[in-house]
Amino acid sequence: MSEKALAYIVKADSDDMGAVIGGLNKVSGDDAALLASRSLREDFDGCIGKAVLPDSGGPKAQSYAPPEAAAKPVVGKPNLKPAYPVRADQPVSSSIELTKGLVSMFSSYARDESQKKTYAAAGQCLSTLVYKAGFSQEALHFLAGGAPLGTGSIAEHLPNDKDKAIWQSPRFTQELVDCTTNATPTPLSDS
Repeated sequence: MSEKALAYIVKADSDDMGAVIGGLNKVSGDDAALLASRSLREDFDGCIGKAVLPDSGGPKAQSYAPPEAAAKPVVGKPNLKPAYPVRADQPVSSSIELTKGLVSMFSSYARDESQKKTYAAAGQCLSTLVYKAGFSQEALHFLAGGAPLGTGSIAEHLPNDKDKAIWQSPRFTQELVDCTTNATPTPLSDS
């Protein structure tokens, strides 16, 4: 990673990975892609695991405690009630039919209003990506319904292994990140 990119990350001083990657993309697209990559996360986790294991117990022994989740998971079961009506007998035939549902579903995981606005701004990108990914009609109906899950993962509620494999594939997850990273939320008006 370039010195310029590292300086940007330090200056950004944010735990919102999407925002950092989005800003970094303006500095260096290659470094932004590297930061968003699954391989970097895996390598980093491996290094941390090796570097901070307690040593022989001397006065400078380090210990590693895994970081806490950014947001406490919602206690209880996910809300599987669709936010939007979807006719099961009608196929989802365009990405437009998915936009509201996907925004609803993703927004249910948002930590704050800013993140909700990012998901709203990314709605068209998310729906186009999902529509073209090859999901079953049953999965598309579920996603179009926009159940505000709020906990767990979307993948665990998809109807079959093929849909789950698509959702969890590195390429698809990277494209989801790209949609939210490149989204430009509408600023609040002063009036």
